[in-house]
Amino acid sequence: MSIETSVVGSFPKFEGSLDEAIKKVVDVQLNFGIDVITDGEQRGSMISYFEQLSGLEKTGSSLRIIDKVGPIKGEKDEFYKIVDYKKVKTILEGLNRDEVKVKITFTGPMTLGTICALTDNQSTKNHYNLDNIRKMYFDFSEALLPLVLRVLELGALVQIDEPLLSTGSINLVDAKEVLEKFFIKLPALFVRDEKISLHVCGSIKAVPGLFDVLLGLPVLVLSLGFSGKKEKENMDIISKRVFEKNNKKLGAGFISNINVENQKITKERYFEIEKRVGKENIKYLHPDCGFGLVSPDKVKQILENMKVVSNLII
Repeated sequence: MSIETSVVGSFPKFEGSLDEAIKKVVDVQLNFGIDVITDGEQRGSMISYFEQLSGLEKTGSSLRIIDKVGPIKGEKDEFYKIVDYKKVKTILEGLNRDEVKVKITFTGPMTLGTICALTDNQSTKNHYNLDNIRKMYFDFSEALLPLVLRVLELGALVQIDEPLLSTGSINLVDAKEVLEKFFIKLPALFVRDEKISLHVCGSIKAVPGLFDVLLGLPVLVLSLGFSGKKEKENMDIISKRVFEKNNKKLGAGFISNINVENQKITKERYFEIEKRVGKENIKYLHPDCGFGLVSPDKVKQILENMKVVSNLII
């Protein structure tokens, strides 16, 4: 199977109504030949999207825990990410582009739980014992699972985002146990068909034992960055032997999501990744992380460079 191009998830907020903004995000991705597109998270942030989970309350742009965390209040198809996925599919149908794959990003239970807990520490203490935070992580995991399953049933690809794993702020023993049980509950067919990926930005090398935990999880596609100051350290830990031994494919962040890079540098970075893991073990080419913090004009410049370079090397 050939390598596909994708984006990590978020885009800057485009002007107009939600429908108009999502249409603009879809058009930008199609114009630059992206194989696996997203809705660009135009409705909110990686945290605020999950305000429908029971036990959470919106505070500013974040969420806090006010009770035991559980499934969404309402039907699964009312979940914001599913509603917006259907908007993307409708846009694609109108363009006669039904063949384009769509990916939905989910903030994982470790990152989502940690950020919600830290938003209002006192409130969290009333519902979870922070000295044994695993119960909270498992509750977030169980709340997210039905939504992920529904998304897969609808035909979308799924990317689980766990950016806090590379910060060293999450206990790896807890992460291993929670994420193993999370991924093992997803149907084997979807895992085997590489419809599910795990994205961790930052330096994996900087957290001792983290790469081993990721390699041991029952998910086949690991999405890592290699372009940023921290992310470039990940080049030291990848190898063909390690990926094939652990039956993994790589989502390669071969281009910066922040800076407009020289195409020669980007091309050289890709070939260094290919040399280390083997072309056959690369599933996706994408930027290091999301575009949420950059301007629409810069996003287009990055995607233009990504298109030029990927057309040369795929």
